[in-house]
Amino acid sequence: MVYQYNSQIHLAEVALNVKDLESQTAFYHQLLGLEILSQSEGETLLGAGDKALVKLIKTDDTSNPKQTYGLYHMALLLPSREDLANVFKHLLDLKIPLVGGADHGYSEAIYLEDLEGNGIELYRDKPVTEWDIREDGRIIGVTEELSAQAIYELGKELDPFVIASGTRMGHVHLSVKNSREASSFYQESLGLEDKFTIPHASWIASGDYHHHLAVNEWGGKNLAPREHGMTGLAYYIVEVENKEELLKVFAQSQTSKALTQWLSSTEFSVTDRDGIVTRVRVDR
Repeated sequence: MVYQYNSQIHLAEVALNVKDLESQTAFYHQLLGLEILSQSEGETLLGAGDKALVKLIKTDDTSNPKQTYGLYHMALLLPSREDLANVFKHLLDLKIPLVGGADHGYSEAIYLEDLEGNGIELYRDKPVTEWDIREDGRIIGVTEELSAQAIYELGKELDPFVIASGTRMGHVHLSVKNSREASSFYQESLGLEDKFTIPHASWIASGDYHHHLAVNEWGGKNLAPREHGMTGLAYYIVEVENKEELLKVFAQSQTSKALTQWLSSTEFSVTDRDGIVTRVRVDR
C-alpha cells in the first residue's frame, strides 16, 4: 500500500477504556454512525466499512480522563465536504452538543465529546493547493470561523445514518505535560517531522501531511500520568507498510529512550513519559 502525502505511516484505530460499554457503544454506533465490526462482553470494535477506527474496552476504573494526560481528541477524517456536512447535519438535527468548529486553513472541522468526555474531531481536508505550505515544508494552520451554515445546508438527511465508508483516523491529538519534549520524542521515535509549533503545542507528521500527531500542554502541568486500565485512552495504533518499516521504526524508538515492548512479530508498543501508549504494527 502507498500512503498519501509521501507518508511512511498512517493512523489506524484508537482504543478507549470506558466505564459504560453499552452506552458508549450506542453513542459511537447510533449517533456517530460507526458500524459495529465485532462485539463481546468486554469490548466493542467499531469502524467504517471494514476499517476499524475505535475500540471500546470495558474498565472498572472510575477516574476522569480530563484529569490525566492522554487523549485530547481523536480525529476522524471524512472523504469529502459533503460527507462532513452529512454528519454535521445529523448531529445538529439530533441536538447533540458540539464543543466547537473551525476552519484550519488546510481543513474544516467540528468538535464534540463522547459520553465520558473523550474528545472527537470530525474533519475534511481541503485540496492541497489551498494549504499554506512554506518552502521549508512547514504547513501553517489557522483557527478561523467555520462556514457552519453553508456546510449544514450541504448536508443530506440519511436514514439510517451511517458515517461515510471511506472515513478513517486522520490524526490523533494528545494531551501531554511538556509539548516540546513530547514533540521531540515522537519525532525521534516515529520518524515524524515538525510541521507547525507554537509555545505550548506542536503538530507533526510523516511526509507532506499537515499532521498525523499533535501534542499540547493546555491541560496544565499537574495532570496524572496514564496508567494501565485508566478511563480514557488505552492506546492508539500507527501502521507502517511492511516489516522492514516496522523494524526501522523500532530502531528509531530505541534512540529516544522509549519504553518499548514487542506484542507480536508484527506489532510493538512505545510508552512515553506521560504513560501514553502508541502501538506500531504492519498494515493489515
